[in-house]
Amino acid sequence: MSASREKRVRFEERAEGKEKRQIRAKDNRKLARRKKLITTAAIAVIVVVLVLLVVVNSTLFYTGVPALKIGNSRYTASDFNYEYFTNYYQTYSNISSTYGEYASMLLDPSTPLNKQYYSGTQTWADYFEGTALSQLQQMSILNDMAKKEGWTLSAERAAEIETNINQVKTDAINQGYSDYKAYLQALYGKGMTEERLRSLLQKSFNATYYSQDLVERWKAAATDEDKQAYYDDVQSNYNLITYMLYHVDGSPNDEEGIDSETAMLAAKNTADEIASAVDQITFADAVRRLAPEDQRATYESDDACLRRNVSPTSIDSAYREWLTDPAREFGMTNVFQGTNGYDVVMFLEANDNRFKLVNYRGIVISVATDEEGRVTDDAMQEAQKTVDTIMEEFNADPTEETFAKLANEYNGTGTNGGLQENVVMGTLSNYALEQYLFDESARQPGDIYSFYDNKNFYIAYFVGYGEQYNLRIAENLMAEDQYTGMIESAREEYDIKKLFAFRFTK
Repeated sequence: MSASREKRVRFEERAEGKEKRQIRAKDNRKLARRKKLITTAAIAVIVVVLVLLVVVNSTLFYTGVPALKIGNSRYTASDFNYEYFTNYYQTYSNISSTYGEYASMLLDPSTPLNKQYYSGTQTWADYFEGTALSQLQQMSILNDMAKKEGWTLSAERAAEIETNINQVKTDAINQGYSDYKAYLQALYGKGMTEERLRSLLQKSFNATYYSQDLVERWKAAATDEDKQAYYDDVQSNYNLITYMLYHVDGSPNDEEGIDSETAMLAAKNTADEIASAVDQITFADAVRRLAPEDQRATYESDDACLRRNVSPTSIDSAYREWLTDPAREFGMTNVFQGTNGYDVVMFLEANDNRFKLVNYRGIVISVATDEEGRVTDDAMQEAQKTVDTIMEEFNADPTEETFAKLANEYNGTGTNGGLQENVVMGTLSNYALEQYLFDESARQPGDIYSFYDNKNFYIAYFVGYGEQYNLRIAENLMAEDQYTGMIESAREEYDIKKLFAFRFTK
């Protein structure tokens, strides 16, 4: 190979090596840039995750951004949670006070609310959510109406807000919380503070008292003629019913070889025979004659089957519609089949509630009984002495104040001087007392009535009459209609819109 050729080859090799080195260098720079981008992206992801964790664990989505839009109002998740849990606590308290140890069968605090059913396919969580949303919607409507009207909460009513706040603080201490804020969040969830609670109470009190003022204005504007006309249209739902009722048992008796079909047939025949009665006396006679022998003593009185002045809401649904039908007349009877027998019903009278409500004060002196529950002569005499002492003290200064003082002394201050206000006919357990109090032609304020009944002495002081009951019923219903119509017409402009932060509720 010539010298010139070798020189050219060496040049080409050097050139080729330089090019390869340049390519490798370029590739290395690309790789470095790619690594930098990946590293930057990874850091960015970590930062985003960290930010999200900080945000989620803060109160931003609970108090910083709206979870609901209702009309022109905005509510946070914390606001919603307050309404939601307040409804839950109140509902559970009501159920617990009614059913005691069996309350958990209806609403169990140890089980998630979305795993328990309020009715049908609706869970308790669904129920409380719907109730809270409806309340917030009404609160928005009423607060806007009050503001537009220039209505403001009175100083006396506003003071109740601080009373409520202080009560919660007392509850926190009683529950062992040294941190008031921690107690609020334990009750109502993340983000609840005293300031937020006060704001919610302000809105709630505004809505409550504004609506009450509206109702009072509506009631004041209604005339007695308006009320009577309204009541006449709905009276079948509210007239008090007096009737006779007897249940004929149709249960099978295996010991005597009586099957269900045979027992029900015999019960039907008995029921039909009692239903042939034409008045209260013949009804009572038939019951005494046909009742099982071991039960006949229960029906010795002609009033044993009598139900006086019963509100339709307290009448069994099986025969409520029949009894409240305006076509019913005295002495009409009917037989209604049940699962284990027949009910025989006789209509006697419908009371159209044209009586005045009663206000009276009462004192009860119980008569002691022996180990077998019997009243002895000594116990009766001792109780009578107490009654005589009370009457002697009252007669020395026969005023309502004196009677109230005696009621507090003998029955306790918690009885408010034994005062019973706006008593409705049919709600007193003693019919003789009811007849006395509701005798409008004879009663005067200050009248005294005493009697003995079922191991107790009673002393009643007649205070006076209130308003006519059917007019009060109509007045309340008319105001309810107006309120419902007002809210329903306003709902169209107050759509409930759930926003992103609603996911942080409950």
